[in-house]
Amino acid sequence: MSDALSMGNRDLFEEITLPHMDDVFRFAMGLSRNRAQAEDLVQDTYIKAFKAFGGFRADSNAKAWLFRICKNQFIDRYRQRARRPHHGGDVDELAVDPIRHSIEVFEREGIENPETFLDLFGDEVNRYLRELPEIYRRALLLCDVDDLSYEEIAEVLEVPIGTIRSRISRGRAFLKERLVEYAQELGYGR
Repeated sequence: MSDALSMGNRDLFEEITLPHMDDVFRFAMGLSRNRAQAEDLVQDTYIKAFKAFGGFRADSNAKAWLFRICKNQFIDRYRQRARRPHHGGDVDELAVDPIRHSIEVFEREGIENPETFLDLFGDEVNRYLRELPEIYRRALLLCDVDDLSYEEIAEVLEVPIGTIRSRISRGRAFLKERLVEYAQELGYGR
């Protein structure tokens, strides 16, 4: 009987969480900026989520729950790497220029790769998005790209909802100011 229960539990887990896998991957890419690390992070997130699924409340938001697990997994990995002694010659030191790498990945994989999504914009627009401070960019992307509510974003980032509202507002104002100037330089608007 326990096999039937665990099979039913697995089916329910898959039904609730698998529709969010692409979103979790995009979130992991935003954290790690590396496809292989993001894939590992998603795998670890789903393993941890499955193990903790017994405590998942049916009335809660599965996507926000998975994002929180993913973020915590990323932080744990970062802390583990920071505790290891550095011996030099790391593969990370051999990394290619991120923008050139993004273009190569885009040519190979198309627009499915969220890291290269920004490269579809003009250089100035891309620069403004990258100049946006990380705390604002993360909240803004969770809202406008991942379509999470302010409450869900507050839960994922573990900050008060008022802070989320402020970060999104400031992020949008930052982008608006720069994009209006850019549009005017190109002859649009006033």
